[in-house]
Amino acid sequence: MSNNQIEFSLDAPATASDKWIQPWMTTYSENWIGYSVAIIGSLALVTLAALFIGNVWAVGVLALAALAIGVASHLVQSKQVADSTLAVHALEERLSGEASASRILGGIKVLNGVDSMSSDARLATAARMATDYPAAVVFNLRDAHGVLAPSNWSYEGQLSQIREEFEAIDSDLPGASAARQGSAIVMSASDPDCQSLPAWAEQAGFIQGIVAPISRGLDTTGIVYVLNKSTALPTLNEIEQLELIISFGSGVSGVRGNSASDSQQQPFRVVEKSSASPARNTPTAPIRMAGFALNLEFERIEMDGTQISLSPTEFLLMHALASSPEIPVSPVELMDRCWTKDPRPADNAVDVAIFRLRKKLNKTVSGKGLIKTVRGNGYMFVPPSVDAGTAAVAD
Repeated sequence: MSNNQIEFSLDAPATASDKWIQPWMTTYSENWIGYSVAIIGSLALVTLAALFIGNVWAVGVLALAALAIGVASHLVQSKQVADSTLAVHALEERLSGEASASRILGGIKVLNGVDSMSSDARLATAARMATDYPAAVVFNLRDAHGVLAPSNWSYEGQLSQIREEFEAIDSDLPGASAARQGSAIVMSASDPDCQSLPAWAEQAGFIQGIVAPISRGLDTTGIVYVLNKSTALPTLNEIEQLELIISFGSGVSGVRGNSASDSQQQPFRVVEKSSASPARNTPTAPIRMAGFALNLEFERIEMDGTQISLSPTEFLLMHALASSPEIPVSPVELMDRCWTKDPRPADNAVDVAIFRLRKKLNKTVSGKGLIKTVRGNGYMFVPPSVDAGTAAVAD
């Protein structure tokens, strides 16, 4: 029978006899080796017994009848066991789904609470509850420094040792990778196919976990680690639960949290700009040209009928480049114009910020070629207008 014929017979409507016979055939096919051995062995014993006694027919009939009854009884019992197993699996899936929904609702209640917890503390608690993992840690993106800094954690144990742990946004650490690619990453200390856990997580005894980015609109503002000491890898359902809580938390603005757990929610020391640091150059006017507008009031780009929100550093970069269209601007000049001098950002902070800015611009048709890399000279703004001579005009 060809493959096409097999597919046709499977798709054909089942008759009443098919529905009755199919379960037995399935049970037999799953144990056909055992049944075949039993039948062949029984036939051999019947033959020997018949030859020994001398009455072949009488012994043969009785033996075959006993064999048929035994096989039928085994088939019935096997089918009952299979049906019971399926029923148990269905019940387990239902209970698991109800438990997942309950955890998600619990996390949402935390995010929508009314006490004085910070938004990061609420998010850490909600992420831990939604995934049913023992620990969750929130890192915030400090754009001026090009690093992810620890903010809050939710764990019944001790995690204070990671107060000084920071992740450069361009590093290979899992949090930085998740922030750059904009999606969750599975981590494991034992599976070589997964990304390794950060050193501080392994030192705390965790074996596997998930890290996912926190977004506000088009901006990535931080990451959330959820960590477990189980040897089983995270499931797709757990990843979706974490992303769902983060997505819901991103839509909650100015709401105070309510912890449904007695776990610790400890704030970390966060690197902030010194009050004595010299201010960055502040743009004095928006920029408008054909097909492009840089709105100073709202710090956003308007093009192709789309409004793209920018972080403060991204806005300064865009303003510095768009102020001199078709003219390369060196990384040194961009750093002087867009970052404070104290503390000095990482040497590749400009490259990382341009990478993130391009990622946002690529969501529009005209934005894909807006920033050009000029080898040896830096970056250059290429106006989207078909008229190459269009100049930047300050309102």
